[in-house]
Amino acid sequence: MTFDSWHVPDQLYFITASICGWKQLFSDPTYARIVLDSLTWLRKEKRMKLFAFVLMPSHLHAITLPENRKINELIRDFGSFTAHAILTQLKNEGQEELLDFFHKKRRDERSAYSVWQDIQAVNIYSDKFLNQKLEYIHQNPVSKKWNLVKDRADYIYSTSGFYDCDRPAIIEIDDIRDFY
Repeated sequence: MTFDSWHVPDQLYFITASICGWKQLFSDPTYARIVLDSLTWLRKEKRMKLFAFVLMPSHLHAITLPENRKINELIRDFGSFTAHAILTQLKNEGQEELLDFFHKKRRDERSAYSVWQDIQAVNIYSDKFLNQKLEYIHQNPVSKKWNLVKDRADYIYSTSGFYDCDRPAIIEIDDIRDFY
């Protein structure tokens, strides 16, 4: 099944993008900024609305609404831009071990590297499912596995502070409460 058959206009999607091998690139603010800048650009260019996200050390979860494009195109644009920028940064820093790792992980002979595992997009088909995914996103940093902060609203790379405490998110987002 292709993403084309999953695309439903005017429907929200829960996106998960994980770095190959779960490498914790986003613990470094330089690499986190690449993802945040891409999300900002996609939103400003009206390619999507961004309602919620959490950028964890090795992966991203987001709730988005594609605009003027299909979900597969949005994922392709995000994945391609961020992978290229991450690889450029790794090369600039002389991170040969990571570059070699991503080279060995490549899934397509036309590419020299694979930075991302397959990026997943799931239709958000109900209010209950939306609320479940919002809670999952916002709880991720305080989960037993990660335990990055004590209060989820304090995790800078999340929209939890926006929704829980009315604080601005680290990047501009669209308020899900205005969607319904």
